[in-house]
Amino acid sequence: MAHAVSRRATGVSQKAPAVLKTELARLEVAIVRLTGAIDHARGQARPDDAAPHSGTGCTRLYAALSLVTGIDQSVRNLLSALPPTGDNAPLTAQNAARAMAYLGLAVRREPSRAAATALTRDGEWTGGPSLFIPDALGGEPVVVFACPDTGQGRVIGLSGPSRLLVPGSSLGPGTLWSFHPADEHRLDASQRAHTGASWFRALLSGFEQAGLALLLCSLGVALVALLIPFFTIQTYAQVISLGSPVPMPGFIIGMLLAIAIEAALLTQRKSIVAFIAARVDYLIGTMSFERLLKLRASLSERSAATDQASRLRTVENIRDFATGPGFAAIMEAPASLCAVAAIAVLASWVALVPVIAILAHISVFALMRRQARIRTSIAADESTEMQRITIETFEKRDVIREAGLSHQWSERMVSCARRQQTAQMGLRLIGARAESLSTLVLISATALLLIGGTRASWAGLIGPGGLLAIIILGLRALTPFHTLCLSVLRFEQLSNAVKQLNTLMDLPTERDPTRIYTDLRAPSGAVTFLNVGFRGGDTRPVFVGLDLDIAPGDKVAITGANGTGKTTILKLVLGLSDLALGALRIDGVDLRQLAANDLRRKIAYIPQSPKLFPGTVRENLLFASPLASVEHLARVVQDCEIEEHLSTISGGLDAPLSAVEIEALPAELVTKIAIGRALLVNARVILIDEVPNGLLDGPVGNLVRKLIVNGGRISPDEAGPIAAGEPARGRATIVFVSHRSDFLSLAQRVVALRYGKVPTISTPKSLLESRAL
Repeated sequence: MAHAVSRRATGVSQKAPAVLKTELARLEVAIVRLTGAIDHARGQARPDDAAPHSGTGCTRLYAALSLVTGIDQSVRNLLSALPPTGDNAPLTAQNAARAMAYLGLAVRREPSRAAATALTRDGEWTGGPSLFIPDALGGEPVVVFACPDTGQGRVIGLSGPSRLLVPGSSLGPGTLWSFHPADEHRLDASQRAHTGASWFRALLSGFEQAGLALLLCSLGVALVALLIPFFTIQTYAQVISLGSPVPMPGFIIGMLLAIAIEAALLTQRKSIVAFIAARVDYLIGTMSFERLLKLRASLSERSAATDQASRLRTVENIRDFATGPGFAAIMEAPASLCAVAAIAVLASWVALVPVIAILAHISVFALMRRQARIRTSIAADESTEMQRITIETFEKRDVIREAGLSHQWSERMVSCARRQQTAQMGLRLIGARAESLSTLVLISATALLLIGGTRASWAGLIGPGGLLAIIILGLRALTPFHTLCLSVLRFEQLSNAVKQLNTLMDLPTERDPTRIYTDLRAPSGAVTFLNVGFRGGDTRPVFVGLDLDIAPGDKVAITGANGTGKTTILKLVLGLSDLALGALRIDGVDLRQLAANDLRRKIAYIPQSPKLFPGTVRENLLFASPLASVEHLARVVQDCEIEEHLSTISGGLDAPLSAVEIEALPAELVTKIAIGRALLVNARVILIDEVPNGLLDGPVGNLVRKLIVNGGRISPDEAGPIAAGEPARGRATIVFVSHRSDFLSLAQRVVALRYGKVPTISTPKSLLESRAL
């Protein structure tokens, strides 16, 4: 029920107060609380003179819709569904309607008179939760829903309690947006398993109406194209042969009219193609990028940057084909068939010439495409290798110079470039070969048409006008197939792009939509490793048999040589790496039963090499916790000593920084921002990867030391700092990576990793004594 969702989304007590005796009363209280939560998170409060379509009023409608539709969403998800707006921009009713679609609900748009049919004579509402947006400027949008107690229609406005929708009343002129749970989407793997369609084919099935319109336009073009040869025949028969100019004006007007109709149909067809191409381009671009972000981290990290980029380039190949001559040739197929039929009507057996020529073109296309498939694969591999070497050159140019390998590396680049160009030349030769053979077929067919038409003219089947009409119709029939052969390389690129796209969209995502995950609301900080092992990319074990029980508030250090899996242990806790052996539990729940994205939001992580995004320092801090309050952010900025760096930046915390300016920021500031992100999360588990030694000797080292000593805080609270070895109830669990003895001594236990062996777990004192020996 909606009120149950309200408790999850807004914190309404599971035990309702005694005065709230009805479901409707509970719902109205939940709407008030959820509205306040959303407005607080958006940093908005509606002034008294605010417009009726904006501010808190429309936030109230959005909150009401999210509750009466029964969707189970957190405030964070409700905010992320809203379309992006400027700072402090008011929420509109239209954006509220769009957000409901983003949350996975099916949306139906109807005129306001549909409300009259959804309301029965007894006042029951059968139309489902709906949002009414009036046409009149300044009119009040309302949410219409069925009362959870009686089923009667009720209306929630921008303010005040809900009111009864009286039978026979009208909402006025406007638009009624109704929402209901979406059926299984045609792009879902489970749905495609029934239909047997690939992802791309299922995507195109959503354009059935546009495809039908495209087919009708092509048929119209094909029929109108027959008028030109018809006028040609009549011109010869009634004007040239008889020497009478009288019918000529009528023929000219008819031909101009036919040309105008064909031009209008072609324009309409191009508009439909442009719409389909733009929409498919948008859908593939956004969905493929979203899928890349949703892949398991262990899977996406194994793919090179060039492989990821090539997947995104498939969008360009599909777009180029849709707007190129190859697709236009396919659209001309109905005109070709009509032209062949017209030739058969005019000269019967002469129609065999274009039929045979079409079959010859198809044979050339099939033969050349077979060769192109092989050459395209080779060229793609060589291009990918060239891109990989180019990226590697820029990343390792300093190392190459220092090792004196510039000459050898240059030879490697030249060799790779030679192979790439050879593969590309072979591919272009196939295109040239297809063009030559297709042109030969076209010229031969045209000559045979002329010969066949002449014989038909001698036999009295057609006149001179009919001979010219046959030539025109023959060229009209053969030109699309000639263009098809010229586009053979485009077809192969399209085929490869579609295969890559289908493969990408069929890869399993990190969150399996068919599984039910355990909701870990507020983890206490307990982490348990049970016989955990990890294998590297070469399948050799990095470590095995890790048994470690970390209680809430414990401080555990991880140390070891390079490549022994120190960072990997942190990534295992975050779900960024896959377990090879054993099990890992958070608060007693197996990690595989938890949704990885939700888990990461509740764990703070300070990486070894933090990254910032173009934007302001404030935005980079709030990236970890967008709902953090202004006071919390100010306290974190002060505790992490970020203010002293902001004095050198014009605009301070809100100064926009470009990607180049971000790269120029000192490593100390970047690491402090990473620490600030961890503090903003308010997590009960904090993971700290190995901080560079040069930073640990300065202010960053002091911050990390305070963070460990104070159990996840920079400033000690009233209870004071926690000494090493003492219990830390109520504090955050700290797991950090270090090789320095002064930091290892801050931990209660130390995990010493050895490549391919069982880790050793001891106290800092025992470890340091063994090192001394």
